[in-house]
Amino acid sequence: MNAPLARLGDVRYSDRNVVALFDAAPHQQGARGMEKINQFSFFDLGKVLQKITFFQGDIAPAAVIFDLWEAEQRLKSLLEGKPISLGVSRTVAEQLHSEIGSVARFCITGKNDKGEDEVRFPDGTEPPLDSWRVQRLREVIAKFETVFQEEMREATTYFIPKKGIFSTPSLIDAADETFPSDIVGFIPDKARADWKAAGRCLALNLLTASGFHVCRAVEAAMESYYQTFCGKPGQTLKSWAEYIKALDGATSQTPPPSEKTRAELKRMKDDYRNPVAHPRVTLEESDARMLFANGESLIIAMAQELKAASQSGIQPVLIPAAMVAKASS
Repeated sequence: MNAPLARLGDVRYSDRNVVALFDAAPHQQGARGMEKINQFSFFDLGKVLQKITFFQGDIAPAAVIFDLWEAEQRLKSLLEGKPISLGVSRTVAEQLHSEIGSVARFCITGKNDKGEDEVRFPDGTEPPLDSWRVQRLREVIAKFETVFQEEMREATTYFIPKKGIFSTPSLIDAADETFPSDIVGFIPDKARADWKAAGRCLALNLLTASGFHVCRAVEAAMESYYQTFCGKPGQTLKSWAEYIKALDGATSQTPPPSEKTRAELKRMKDDYRNPVAHPRVTLEESDARMLFANGESLIIAMAQELKAASQSGIQPVLIPAAMVAKASS
């Protein structure tokens, strides 16, 4: 925390600092946000459709029914928005799903002794699948492939690289798991929520936003820290300066708030929190990562002191009961 905010240039993006997501279809916009997808499902769909395109001539229903069923299920999932919501290719995907379903039903429909249609699994005695049905199916697959290819070319899909040694999925989904398990119960829920937001913003190269959420997370932890060591349960103040001043005046408490922690809070306030709050200030990656590391160490330090205070037998009454219960669970 001994490096002040020195660079105030524009946030810089590159094609290596991007995010993996898909636009929702128009009828589903607003219902879904950014989400992780299993891209292998596209491979699975393509693999089974390719098998169908290899069907030639009059072919036995028993030889193709499983491929047809699998393709029908893969397309059904795609139409349900798994892994993405379709846009312009939805209509042709519905046509293909219907055509495959029609051929599959033909394959499992036979005649009973009375000459009536009945559903039964093909056993090799039924007539072959007509070549015209196979040809029509290949034509609909080709049409779907053309339209789907264009939709995928325009889809907003990107790759997110690692930030240093941080795992991208962990930064996006679980940044708060960085805190040691033995003290996580002494970190307020709102601090953890802002910390998760800070990690997500850092992963997506929203560097100034990441710094903003880091400062919010530290302030949320500082509220509990102040309430404990100043004997003001439930009370909040208006600014970091007021919190720090109050903590500086609580050195006669037993145990007192750490001098090192108070000094680090002052440094973060001056070097990061106050500049980041200014609308003309933007962070570069090195600044954002330093602030992220500093915020993590400060939150851990405050949580460690809260834990120690709760175990000292001197100030446990000042630790919120819910926090103590969560820490011991």
